[in-house]
Amino acid sequence: MVELIDVWKSYNGIQALRGLNLEVRKGEIFGLIGPNGAGKTTTLKIIVGLLKMDRGLVKVNGVDIYEKPYEYKKLIGYVPESVSLPDYLTVEEFLIYSGKIRGVSTKHIRERIDHLTNLFELEDKRRSLIVSLSKGMRQKVAIASALIHDPDLLILDEPFIGIDPMGQHLLKELFSERVKDGKTVFISTHMLDTAERLCDRVAIIYKGQNVASGDLKILKQLSRTGENATLEEVFLKLIEEAEVKSTRDEMLKRGRL
Repeated sequence: MVELIDVWKSYNGIQALRGLNLEVRKGEIFGLIGPNGAGKTTTLKIIVGLLKMDRGLVKVNGVDIYEKPYEYKKLIGYVPESVSLPDYLTVEEFLIYSGKIRGVSTKHIRERIDHLTNLFELEDKRRSLIVSLSKGMRQKVAIASALIHDPDLLILDEPFIGIDPMGQHLLKELFSERVKDGKTVFISTHMLDTAERLCDRVAIIYKGQNVASGDLKILKQLSRTGENATLEEVFLKLIEEAEVKSTRDEMLKRGRL
């Protein structure tokens, strides 16, 4: 569903992605995990077209995103980590707007709004101004907006931040249901326990590179942490090894070894 091949991106001379390779398969929940500054948000923004990579190749559903920039975006629903919504629209007005800019018919928009406001328990907030909503409710509205056109690929950056436990449970159920319907969910998260229980596969990235990817069984083998290891233990071991390698490579580059 999503493929990144040798993707590079820098900001003001600082390398955020260093030849990143990544594959997200159709019909799975895929998790992107890594320390702060590893390149998670940069990766997602490149995929959805909010950032331009320096070089490399990104494909969505087998199509180069730069060859058909408008067509592939119709397949995607995206929720950033920091949600910015128009305060002085009502929930319903915003969802109608979101549907129209994605080319959804008026009839289907109404059907989707009925479904999504019921799903996210927002029925009594449909005519409320967004500015009056709590952070958790605003997050739900943002996710509903990303789902208004029923996309094949849902991409979310830290979706559980600001959501109460009931809301988190609802999201997990939603993601699982979408995968059962053949859709794909791609999340970044710091919540390793959640990623372990929820994701079919994960990729661990560090300093803009894919350290390891696969299901938990494969990651345990790669990290040599044992069959009873948690994702957190696997993560810490692989990041530690990546840090040692990075330090060694830097010293070799500077001629100190």
